[in-house]
Amino acid sequence: MRSLLGKKLADSVSSVGSMILFLLFAACSLIMIAAGASTYARISASFDDTFGSSAAARYVTNKIRSGDSAVIGLDGRAVSVYSGDTVCVISTGSEGVTERVMRAEDTVDYSKGDVIFPGTSLYITDEGEGLYSMTISSGKSEIKVSCRSKG
Repeated sequence: MRSLLGKKLADSVSSVGSMILFLLFAACSLIMIAAGASTYARISASFDDTFGSSAAARYVTNKIRSGDSAVIGLDGRAVSVYSGDTVCVISTGSEGVTERVMRAEDTVDYSKGDVIFPGTSLYITDEGEGLYSMTISSGKSEIKVSCRSKG
């Protein structure tokens, strides 16, 4: 009978040891998953900020380069890019960077437009001789670029 009691105790200790090892593995796995999720969230947020400002910078500079002429409005918060008989008005407001395409003979209206880059702001200056300097910010990211127009 004594050998049977020792065998049950050994089986119980073995089972408890296995459970403790499994719990240790589960806890380490959860810690690794939490660390990975936190890192991914930081990378994703940084990418969103950087993409918003860099995409807006590329878009606005390409519009200015492809247009015949550009006129800055709203104290540097908007630009009207003229191409033939159309004008593309790109401005910044409370919602972000907006764009509106209209006929060149119409009066330029900076208040309306479709939001193309939400949460992004634009400030543009004319440096003279067709050179434009822009500061575009989105979240914590800010990009400064310069471009030259055709005209």
